[in-house]
Amino acid sequence: MRYVEDFIGAIEARKKTIADSLVNGNAVNFETYQRLVGQYQGLVEALVILNDLLKEEEDNAGEL
Repeated sequence: MRYVEDFIGAIEARKKTIADSLVNGNAVNFETYQRLVGQYQGLVEALVILNDLLKEEEDNAGEL
């Protein structure tokens, strides 16, 4: 599970970097803003998918 924890940590770190960038006004135009928001949303969705897969794996392990 170490790799999963590393993956989650990396995603959370990237989300923070993007959020900080948006808060600091680093989006020089609307297209850049949209790209950063899209990247952030994609990372959130990746975490949702990963959590669903982990929950499914945990549920299947409980059935044995």
